[in-house]
Amino acid sequence: MDLTQRARLLHQQADDIAAVLVSAVWGHLPGYDDARMDVEDLANVVALNVRALLTAVAARRLPRGEELAPAAALGQRRAIQGVPVEGVVASWHAAERELLERFAAAGPPLDTVGLIDLSHRLASATDALAEASIDAYRTTRTESAGHLDQIATDLVSRLAGGEPLDPADVEERARLVGVPAQVPHRAAAIGLPPDAGALALTRAQRIILDAVTPRLRSRLLVGARGSTLLLVLADSPGIADAFARAATRPGVPEGLVIGLGEPRPRLGEAGGSCREAMSALEAGLRTRADRVVVPFERVVPEVLLLGNPLDARLLADTILRPLRPSPALIETLRVFLTTGLSTRVTAQRLAIHENTVSYRVRRILTLLGAGSAADLVRPDILLALRAEELLPYDAPRITPG
Repeated sequence: MDLTQRARLLHQQADDIAAVLVSAVWGHLPGYDDARMDVEDLANVVALNVRALLTAVAARRLPRGEELAPAAALGQRRAIQGVPVEGVVASWHAAERELLERFAAAGPPLDTVGLIDLSHRLASATDALAEASIDAYRTTRTESAGHLDQIATDLVSRLAGGEPLDPADVEERARLVGVPAQVPHRAAAIGLPPDAGALALTRAQRIILDAVTPRLRSRLLVGARGSTLLLVLADSPGIADAFARAATRPGVPEGLVIGLGEPRPRLGEAGGSCREAMSALEAGLRTRADRVVVPFERVVPEVLLLGNPLDARLLADTILRPLRPSPALIETLRVFLTTGLSTRVTAQRLAIHENTVSYRVRRILTLLGAGSAADLVRPDILLALRAEELLPYDAPRITPG
């Protein structure tokens, strides 16, 4: 039985061969999963290309004309789905190996000359189809890059906007831009103080993305909310540390803060993480953090105060009212608590004598009705000082009582 006869026999088994190839690549090659494509659709496309390969081998020529169309369509669809080009190339190699084994088993054993002829014809035909796929893939990626970026930006905006989202719509958009929607996702918000300028944020964005992107499992979704750069990404171990290292890279502008939201089980639920990231960013900027990552879980009290500014201002004015006539007492109280009630370190921080610190602490104890320095470590005092730090200086003050 010659190669032409074997090819015609295998042509009748094209659907079965396609099923075997799908099993070989599904979940094993990057991008071949439920997040990006439908397995039945994949099987149909593979079967068309298997038939094109067998037809070319049977005719002792390279695929041509319409025979190249299924391969080109495959490359185009994989580009739109966001499958890495390496996965596309590997799928063609898998097809070549499977067909080589099928040809060899389709009849009596082939002699050495027959095996060499089979290998050459099959490799040449596979290369021609693979080239058609890769050319279509690259062309599609080039043409669709701007469109996909806009879809990704719109998706981030919708997630961050807090509006109810249709899970099917989110998954479809995610599939288009090559993002696995069913894995945990979290958000990061990047911002600078208001006086930093747009160019500084652009520079920071480039540095941060260059540092973090290689660690990501899938495409990074980039959007914006006002002057805040908002990122939505598949969660992975060590991503917070990666952001922390990126924030201290040379060239990162002073005052940069990265707010990090908590992970959510899937992309469609990442809107909550977006809002957490933006809240953590605001808390970091209000406290004048510099080139650090601020996880939401560490600033929950600050977020609550910022979310309730009237109550926060009332708390600050109620607790700190006795100290208002002497701003130095409020600053001394803040530093004294921050340094763990250390008179010596407080004196160093404020550049004053230790005796002055001791005198001020006694005054604070008297005015606040505290019996000892340890009594100053109270939740209401700590929250009042934090509110004083977070709220704008020109915010309206509320007179207690």
